[in-house]
Amino acid sequence: MHPHGKKWNEMKKAVYLYVTLCLLAILVGCTTEGERAAMRAGLDSINVRNRTDRPFTVRDVEPYVRFFDDHGTPNDRLLAHYLLGRAYYEHGEAPMALQCYHDAIYCADTTAADCDYKQLCRVYAQMAQVFYEQGMYREQLVFQHLSSEYGWKGKDTLAALMSYEQESFAYKELGLTDSAIFVIEDVASKYEQYGYPSDAAISLGTIIRTLVNKGEYQKAKNYMELYESNSGRFDSQGNIIHGREVYYSIKGTYYLKTNKLDSAEYYFRKELHDGRDFNNQNGAAIGLAKLYELHHALDSASKYFQYAYEMNDSMFAHTTTQTIERMQAMYDYSRHQEIARQEKEKASEERNKRLLTAALLVLMVLLTTGVLTALYFKRRKEQRLYATNLDSLEKAQSEVLQLREYANAFEELIDEKEKVIKHLTAKLTEKNRNARQNHTITMEQIHQSAVYQDIKVREKTCKALTKEQLRKIRLLVIEKLPDFNGKLLEKQYRLNDTDFNVCLLLRLGIKSKEISVLLKISQPRVSQICTKVLATVFNKPNGGVNDLIELLCNYY
Repeated sequence: MHPHGKKWNEMKKAVYLYVTLCLLAILVGCTTEGERAAMRAGLDSINVRNRTDRPFTVRDVEPYVRFFDDHGTPNDRLLAHYLLGRAYYEHGEAPMALQCYHDAIYCADTTAADCDYKQLCRVYAQMAQVFYEQGMYREQLVFQHLSSEYGWKGKDTLAALMSYEQESFAYKELGLTDSAIFVIEDVASKYEQYGYPSDAAISLGTIIRTLVNKGEYQKAKNYMELYESNSGRFDSQGNIIHGREVYYSIKGTYYLKTNKLDSAEYYFRKELHDGRDFNNQNGAAIGLAKLYELHHALDSASKYFQYAYEMNDSMFAHTTTQTIERMQAMYDYSRHQEIARQEKEKASEERNKRLLTAALLVLMVLLTTGVLTALYFKRRKEQRLYATNLDSLEKAQSEVLQLREYANAFEELIDEKEKVIKHLTAKLTEKNRNARQNHTITMEQIHQSAVYQDIKVREKTCKALTKEQLRKIRLLVIEKLPDFNGKLLEKQYRLNDTDFNVCLLLRLGIKSKEISVLLKISQPRVSQICTKVLATVFNKPNGGVNDLIELLCNYY
């Protein structure tokens, strides 16, 4: 065996081995579609538990996060990280939940056509809720707006409106009561517009206290009537559902400020009796104390003021504890972020080192393979190129000689034929000048002619025109439209046979689609010819078929 052939065989074996190892590595790293479907079903089942308020833990979700981070779509990863955040939130770890929600947002591909905007709307809504609970109301406004925006993009009208409604609570906490009222009244009208009357009534119920405090009693009364009749939160006796008894305090305050003291006392006592938590007991006690002040019953007023004071002490202690817990949580969150950042940087450095090493190895293999391959093929390529160049040179020389031989003859023949065309055209034009009729009659004669009727038959049967039929069409145009025929045949335009036939048929009123069938050319070719004629004959670089038809009709 030739030594070069032996080296080539050894090189081929090395290349095959390298390719095989690469394919094995790819196959090992892949997962089956069945496994992915099973994991997706498991993730969906946890999502159902989340939506139906059934408990699940961080451990339940973490395997799906790891799996879909490696094998999932952006929507898969978005859902997995969101559910992990929900698990942390439900177990009282709001800072970790917030981090998971951030991760979920980074997973989403908002440029993709199938981006799950509905899920993205939920993520931003949950983040806004965390910010509200942490007292970060301006941040809440930003994320409520984003949640509403993605709700609209995902065509989830109710979710978009609910996120918009939540902005009012942030405005209230920031002391921007007019903005809060505007948002609620605007969102209530939109609830009605999209067919959610109960949600409209419920939203209006949230600003009744604000309106009472501002002295807008008539509007407050109107909204109370809507709230009680349309919200679905009241029974037939007018009792509100358990857990929302604070409404009695709002209504009692309304009656107190409109000087309907008996009604005010009724609702304050109803709240005192039905609402047993801090807020209700405190609200009812303060309301009754103010009521007895107006009655000048100082002993009773003092009694309820004292009771409200005790409730305030309890609420203050409870609120202080919550504030400390929030501050501690935010501190833990910041510390966790710093630790996570350091770990991520360390992992990123290690990963970059591994990737660099792998890339260098692959590069060495590819370079070696490339050099060996180049050495083998270089000589053969040079030999083939030399032979090809010899053949091409001989062929080009032969073609040049043939073209030189026939060029002069063709040029003289063309000039002679053009002279004949001009002579005959002039004679026919002179002969028919006085007998020419108007355009409408001329076109009617053309359409009634046997030649035109033959064209229409060919259109219907989708058959191409024969050479003899094309000759008859030209005779018809020479006879009926001599100016048109002479215009297109001027030498400087350089129209060929197909170009001229397309123009004739367009002038006779045949559509471009039918022309492509009649002349056995493609529709794009018809468009190209029209562009060429517009540029060369009419000096119009831009335009289409209709523009050419309009110009051709000027020559009849």
